[in-house]
This record gives sequence, C-alpha cells and structure tokens, in this order.
Amino acid sequence: MAARKRNTTSARSSDGNTSPSNKTSQALFENQRDAKSAATTASRIMNMLVTLFMIAMLNPLLFCAIQFLQSIGSIQHKLTPKHNFPYQWETYTYTDIRHYFNCRERSKDNNKPLPSLDDWNLLRQTYTLIVDNTKKWNDPIPPTEGYSFEQQGKGVAAIPPPYYAKQSKGKGRGLFASRDIKKGELVHNGEISDIIFPGDDAIKWKEFIFSLPRNFACDCTDWHWMQMKHEHDDYHMVAALDISVLMNSGGEEFGPGRTPNVLPEDKYSGKQFAVRDIAKDEEILTDYDAYWTEWSEVGL
Repeated sequence: MAARKRNTTSARSSDGNTSPSNKTSQALFENQRDAKSAATTASRIMNMLVTLFMIAMLNPLLFCAIQFLQSIGSIQHKLTPKHNFPYQWETYTYTDIRHYFNCRERSKDNNKPLPSLDDWNLLRQTYTLIVDNTKKWNDPIPPTEGYSFEQQGKGVAAIPPPYYAKQSKGKGRGLFASRDIKKGELVHNGEISDIIFPGDDAIKWKEFIFSLPRNFACDCTDWHWMQMKHEHDDYHMVAALDISVLMNSGGEEFGPGRTPNVLPEDKYSGKQFAVRDIAKDEEILTDYDAYWTEWSEVGL
C-alpha cells in the first residue's frame, strides 16, 4: 500500500508550527480586530460624553436634584416609620403628644444647644418628605442665620433679619438684635419664613412630629403655633424651620425686664415690628398670646 502523503498546506506542520502564510493572515485578522475594538470603545466614550453634556445643558438642576434625593434617603433611617407610631396616633391631642415624648423635661432644659445646620436640614427634609414634596429650600441665607429678610439686586447678597441666635447658659436659647433697631421697624417677616401645615385637622403635623426623633419632636411642639392668615381663614398649624422660631415671649409672668419689644401688626400677620427702640445685643421678645390658641380648633 502506498504511504499517505503529508498535507503540506495544513494549518500546522507535524511539529506544531504555523505555516508562514497562515501567520500573516492571523496577524492581519488580529490587527483588524484590535482596531475595531478600539474604535468601538472610543465611540462609546464619545456617546457617553455627549449624553452627559446634553443632560447638563438641558437640566442644570439635575445635580441638585440628585443631591436632594440622596439627602432624603439619608434621613429616612433617622426617622420613625409610621408602623412604629403609637396606636391611634391620629387621635392624639397636643397634650397627648407632649406626654408621649415626655416633653416637659425637654422644655425645662435651659442648656439645650442651638440647632445646627444639620438639625435644621433634617427638619426641612422631613417636612418635604412627609408634608409637601414640592417645597423647595433654596434660600441663600442658611437657617442658622434666618432667611432672606431683604432681597438685594442681581449679584448682591441677600440680607438676613436683624437678629442672631444665642444660647445663654442656664437661660436657654433666644434671639438677640444684631444692630440697633428703631421703633416701628420691621424686625421679623413671617410671611417669608412661615410654613403652613395643610388641612384643619393637624394630621400632617402629627405625622411630621411622630416621624421625628424625640428631642426634635418636643422642640417643634414648643416652636409651632396655630394661626389664621386672614379674616375668613381656618386655623392652621404654622411653623418656621429656621432660627426665627427661637424668639421667646415676654410678659409679666416672665419677670421684670421681660416686656415684649416686638409685636405682630395684627392677629393674622406674621410681620413683627419693634414697639420701642431696641439696642444691639438686646434680646428680641414677642408675645405668644398675640395669636389665639385653642388646640381643638386644629384637631389637637
């Protein structure tokens, strides 16, 4: 039988080496493949950059929105979920809520520190999360300084109210004049800083309060009040989520030298005017009784 001839055109010789013609073909194939891969990668990167550029151009608030959503997510673990609220929390009165959180002890503590920026932001983000998801907190004045009391022209910074917050050892927290204030001058404008809890049954206010850690919940029961904003309005729970709520009340029951030096122009207004000259660094005092309080009017 004739011996079988070796196929000299096979991909490999008998010792396993690639023939010269196939080496050239393989090298060309690999070069083409690498070039195609590099072009595909470059195209993907370019498309990604173009997409990011278009997003930035078309939606310049995207970054802020992402930051806000991240902040909402970060506070949720600090809040009490609704399934952990007390039984029949919707029926709680103002007194019930104070008792539940043992707020009497908190209110009597005159060495509480001033709320930090993080504290105010937690309260604000909770309001957005629980009460009004359309609320925007974009005031250039931080809550630790108040709010934009005076809006300046384009390119000029806004001005906070003419007071600052201070904690006096053994006396508690309060507001003090940052400059001399003349009689009749507007000292606080709640029509800018006040927020209103919707409805006349205080359900959203209760949900807001029960969501908070105990100290914040108690502080808010001290800081928030009920008010009508015009003559034919219903009573609502009203608040401010900045240092303006640290304004203390004056009156004979608070001792000598504690007479109110600012008062609202009427029971519907959030504007507080100086009723006499106020010296720089003097405490700002109002009269809480200027707004009538009957908690049952708002479901409390």
